[in-house]
Amino acid sequence: MADPPPALLVPDCSWIDPPFDRAEGEIETWGVEEKLGFQAKRLFWLHGIPPGQWRARHAHRESILATFVVTGRCRFSLDDGRRQQTVALDQDGPGLLIGPWIWHELFDFAPDSTILVVASTLYDESEYMRNYEAFLAEVRAR
Repeated sequence: MADPPPALLVPDCSWIDPPFDRAEGEIETWGVEEKLGFQAKRLFWLHGIPPGQWRARHAHRESILATFVVTGRCRFSLDDGRRQQTVALDQDGPGLLIGPWIWHELFDFAPDSTILVVASTLYDESEYMRNYEAFLAEVRAR
């Protein structure tokens, strides 16, 4: 049995059980809204990421993200403008629920990793914050 994940120090982030039963190797059917707490409006996945590359490095004004490692592993950096934490996610552990106003970055991908992301909003570039200094300024102004 795997060790429990570390406590999350960044508010509006939480661990969540994956939508698949890893022990049985089968997909588990569950109501997305009940399990995630939001309606899934967009699904996307990350795969084929070359060694040394990163993904994300942004925050959202509105989107909630549920992130699951389907195969492999990666690390996540989380930052709400006040607290920072880096956590590891792998195919044998829980997923990560990330609320709005959390700067996040995925990095240190294992070869052949596949990451599934479920988002609460449709894609809208205007709700992304892609400049860290501007993100911090907006956090301070809130």
